[in-house]
Amino acid sequence: MKTLKPITEYTIGFTAWMVAYVAAVFFAGYYFRGMTPLGPPQAPLLYVVALLPSIPIGGTILVFLRFMDRSDEYMRAIMTRRFIVATGVTLFISTAWGFVKNYTEMPGSGLDYTYMIFWISFAIISPFVRDSKVRTA
Repeated sequence: MKTLKPITEYTIGFTAWMVAYVAAVFFAGYYFRGMTPLGPPQAPLLYVVALLPSIPIGGTILVFLRFMDRSDEYMRAIMTRRFIVATGVTLFISTAWGFVKNYTEMPGSGLDYTYMIFWISFAIISPFVRDSKVRTA
């Protein structure tokens, strides 16, 4: 049996989890609007359906970590550095947004955009983090 290249495995795995994510988001949306045969939302099913879209997010993280593990040392070091920097940017943005919301009573979204912020941060910093060396000012 032929083994797949790490990038092929990553692409297939990530795509499968994203399809599951979209399906879970649509199902949860229809469920909370009372558009399913399950009837109006009630506990404990209410909480299970609310958490349903987060399961594929965990799957994508595992697929990415497996991709990092199966890559060579050089790429693993670069991706690890990008992952760490993107996590820091995400923590900064999420915390700043939380303070703005708390102190200004600004309406807006909660934590559900954190994952998206992480991957946007990862994409933005990736061209700038091109090696595994840590530079200080």
